[in-house]
Amino acid sequence: MKKILLLGLGVTVLCGCDVKKEYVVGQDAFCVGLEETSNESVFCKDANGYPINGRVVQYYANGNIFREMTIRQGKENGLEKEYYENGNLKVELTVKNGVANGKAFAYNEDGKLYMETVWKEGKISTAKVYDANGKVTANTEGM
Repeated sequence: MKKILLLGLGVTVLCGCDVKKEYVVGQDAFCVGLEETSNESVFCKDANGYPINGRVVQYYANGNIFREMTIRQGKENGLEKEYYENGNLKVELTVKNGVANGKAFAYNEDGKLYMETVWKEGKISTAKVYDANGKVTANTEGM
């Protein structure tokens, strides 16, 4: 039994497979493509340079979460959430293999929904904009 356990540990070390489930950007996860102006998809690796698997979190200086996302084999895959500095949700979107795909929601700093979009392979296909009362003020398709 000990041999099997040690063998499993050795394989994990040799292949660089992730044991950790949560990473902090700039501390134990290093990601490219996080900048707002970046056109590249997000790619994250650990301190040893291996692509990571797990939850990646970025923090504001005040300790509140700025962004959290799920990374699989180094690429963003799953739900991404971005927050305002006050802790309220700013954006929620689904990413598949590093590309926005599915519904996304954007909120104002007070927490009210102001935009809903549908992404297909990294491009917005539909968008709805809401006013402060929740009424649709713009609705576009096939962007």
